[in-house]
Amino acid sequence: MSYMTWFTLIVAGSYFIALFSVTSPLHRPNGLQTDPQPNPIGFVLPAAAFGIFSGLRINIGDTDSYVYSYRLGIENSDPNAAAPVFRFSGNEGFNYLQSRLGMITDEPYALIMITALMAVVPIIYILFRYSAPYELGIALFVLTGYYTFSMNGIRQYAAAGLLILGTRYLFSDKKSDFLKYLPFVFMAWLFHSSALVMIPIYFLVRRRSWTPFTMLLLVGTIFVTLIFDSILPSFLGFLENTDYSIYAENGWFTNGEEQGSDIIRIFVLTVPLVLAYMWRFDLNAVLGRKWDIMVNMSVLNLAFYILSLYNWIFARFAIYTSVYVIIMMTHLLSKGAREQFRLLYFSMIGLYIYFFYNIRYSITAYQSELF
Repeated sequence: MSYMTWFTLIVAGSYFIALFSVTSPLHRPNGLQTDPQPNPIGFVLPAAAFGIFSGLRINIGDTDSYVYSYRLGIENSDPNAAAPVFRFSGNEGFNYLQSRLGMITDEPYALIMITALMAVVPIIYILFRYSAPYELGIALFVLTGYYTFSMNGIRQYAAAGLLILGTRYLFSDKKSDFLKYLPFVFMAWLFHSSALVMIPIYFLVRRRSWTPFTMLLLVGTIFVTLIFDSILPSFLGFLENTDYSIYAENGWFTNGEEQGSDIIRIFVLTVPLVLAYMWRFDLNAVLGRKWDIMVNMSVLNLAFYILSLYNWIFARFAIYTSVYVIIMMTHLLSKGAREQFRLLYFSMIGLYIYFFYNIRYSITAYQSELF
C-alpha cells in the first residue's frame, strides 16, 4: 500500500477508535470535570499509530537537516569519548538526547522516531483528557494541519510536546500552580528557546476573555503587521540571540523569497472565535476560568497567524497555542451548540476536510523506507 493509503487508514481508524472510546467511557470525569473520560484505548492506539507513522518518515521539512547533522556529529566525535558531542547552541536537552542516543546507535532515524513520539503522544494525551467530544479532537488534530506540520520543526514540536504536559497547571484555579507549570516550560526550553514565550502567555491568558484587551491585542497585531517593514531592523537584531538567529543571517526576511501565510487560515481561525463570542455566557457557565483560558489562547493563536501574513515564520509560535484552539472547538459544539450540534459537527468536519485538502502539501512529500 502507498503511504497515503496508510495515512488515510490511520486517520479514519483513529477517529473511529476515539468514537468507540467515547461511547464506552470510564466512570470518572475528564480533565475539565465536565464529561466522562473516554476509554484509554482511545488514547493508546491513535497515539501509537500517529507517532510511529511520523517517526518512520525519511524526509519532509527539516528532517533531512537533522539526519545530516546527527551523522556529522557521530563522524566527528572523539572515538575515546564516553559519548558523541552534539552542539545545538542553547538546546542542551536536545544535545543530551542526541549524545545518549549516539552511545546506542549511529542510525539518525532513531532520533526522528523519538522526537516524533515526543511531538505527537503528549498532544493526543491532552486531547484525550480535555476534548469533548474526543473523536472530534482527533479529527481536528489532523484536519487543522497540526499533525502533518509536526513533521517539520522537529525541536520546536518536541518542545511543544513537553510543554503541553503542563496543561493541568495552566487550567488550575490556584495561582501557586504557576510554580508547577514552570518546570514544563524549562524542559521545553532545553529543546527550543522559544518555549519561554509561554511564561508571559501563562499570565496573559488567565484573564477574563472578551475584555477590551482582546480587541486591543488583535488591532495592535494588525497594526504591527502593516508597519513591520519599518521595525524589521530591530526585530532582526532581537533574533540574533534566539533559536531563530539563522533567519536573521540568511536574508530570510529581506530577500523576498519567503512569503506570508495564506489569509484563508485567518478566516478559518476567526469563525470559531465568533461562535465563542456568541455563546460566551453558556460556555462560561459550564467551564468558567478554563473557558476563558481556551478563548484567550485562541485569540493569541489568531494574533500569531495575523503576524504570519508578513512572514510565515511567525506561525511557529502558534505551535504552542493551537492545541487549545482544538480543545476549544470541541467544547464549542458540545456545550454551546447543543440544539444544532449534529449539523455543526458534520459541517465542521466537512469544511476542515476541504481546508486540509488545500494544505495537503504538508503530507504529499512524505517518504518512508516501509511505504
